[in-house]
Amino acid sequence: MAKKKKGRKKRGIPEIPVNSFADIAFLLIIFFLVATTMDRMTGNVSELPKGETNEKQQDKTPTVQLHHDKITFQDAELTVSELRDKLAELKLDEREGDAKVVAFEATGDVKYQDYFDTMCTISAAGGVIAIVKEDKKSGK
Repeated sequence: MAKKKKGRKKRGIPEIPVNSFADIAFLLIIFFLVATTMDRMTGNVSELPKGETNEKQQDKTPTVQLHHDKITFQDAELTVSELRDKLAELKLDEREGDAKVVAFEATGDVKYQDYFDTMCTISAAGGVIAIVKEDKKSGK
């Protein structure tokens, strides 16, 4: 008997099974939708005063000073809740124009959260925040 030649079978390029990729993608989408939280961004809307000042206005303007971890208002150290009460006494929300302006000074070592809380307190009381920037040349 004659030997049969063993022929080589032509093999093509092996294919990657992609049948389940759509299912896996769908499951990943569902997982990320369930696992993530959808938070709304919150912010604080503030009115900015005019850049002009006059001497008469500057004398009457209440000033809030924020140093490291203390708040000073009318030469008294206060907490945020005490500041809220003091600003409520001024009835800033009933005033108009430049009478609503509250000067706000802060040193460079203030935590952002304290800075933000103080600004929100002034805005919530109806005040318009005038940020006082220290002049590097004169130290004022």
